[in-house]
Amino acid sequence: MQTFQASVRVRVDGRSQIVQTQIRAPNSNDARWLLWAQFGFHSITSGPSLVKQ
Repeated sequence: MQTFQASVRVRVDGRSQIVQTQIRAPNSNDARWLLWAQFGFHSITSGPSLVKQ
């Protein structure tokens, strides 16, 4: 498993905010799919980029 970092757009109290998050996945494709499942298809603003192995 590898650790990836990404910026995602979330709605908080009716406003849109960009939040940094980390996710563990075997590769960047799986990390992207997990982020889509958790935050929504258009939510990823940057990443996922590898933090450490």
